[in-house]
Amino acid sequence: MSDTKLYLGIEVGDTSMKVALVDATEKKVLKAAVLPTECNPIYDIFLFESTLQQWVDDNQIKDIVATSVTMPATMSIIRKVYIPQEAVANKWQYLNWYLELFTNAEAGAYIVDSKTLSGDDTLGYNELVMAVRKEWVEALRKGFRSRVLAPKSMEVDVLSLMNVMDVGEKIKGAVCVVKADFAGVTLAWMRRDELMALRCVSTLSMVGKTEDVAYPILANEIVDQMRLVQTENAITGVNEVRLCGEMASNEQFVNILMGKLGDYNVALMTGFSQLPSDESVNPVDMICCVGAVGAALNQMEGV
Repeated sequence: MSDTKLYLGIEVGDTSMKVALVDATEKKVLKAAVLPTECNPIYDIFLFESTLQQWVDDNQIKDIVATSVTMPATMSIIRKVYIPQEAVANKWQYLNWYLELFTNAEAGAYIVDSKTLSGDDTLGYNELVMAVRKEWVEALRKGFRSRVLAPKSMEVDVLSLMNVMDVGEKIKGAVCVVKADFAGVTLAWMRRDELMALRCVSTLSMVGKTEDVAYPILANEIVDQMRLVQTENAITGVNEVRLCGEMASNEQFVNILMGKLGDYNVALMTGFSQLPSDESVNPVDMICCVGAVGAALNQMEGV
């Protein structure tokens, strides 16, 4: 791999790390894997680093250019916010004030970042605002012993999904990406470089139920949110759906959800048209690791 430029993406989960290794030179996903952990690795940086180091060593991976981390939207605060023209000069004060409106924690407890979606100084801006607990960011910044594996960036999976669709698929029309994990479901409607709408679905309704009972309940809740977006966000005509996440590797759940989305064109994200995978990459792992692929793309030039 001496002639390659390797970027490592990691998505943290409640009991796992999802990792993806992307070669920027060949524009190819070389590896993807789900690494079980005893807890969410963001809570135990020593576990985080040692698990990651073991995987890197086992796969004889060297010369990593940059490591990036993404976390589920369910572990963060994320909102699409309009900044009026009169507040543009004091953007960060406005965003911190806005953050305090919908959380009972002090703004200082979070690291706040944003991505401009559209607008200008005269009209105001539509911003995607993300807030992650400061203690988690500081742990990642200071807790790693290896300078090679220490994360260069941290983002929320919504941005990672946008990276994948922009770079891996080069989408032109609108699409809805459904990332269904056991800890929660994220639904993101997007065009190229544009987030149109964002919804999350809790998986608490599944607790204590068998798969036969739980999966139809969750599928109905996902469909309900897709219908609400049409009325509350005035987004219509988006029939392309891309499905990924842990639950997207479960055939029973996928069949139930697809049955309820009969009017949509639903496709599993087992690979990308503009970012092929090495033949050794398991499609099931790829479905789970889409967020990690997007995190790896975060540090690549031109993304």
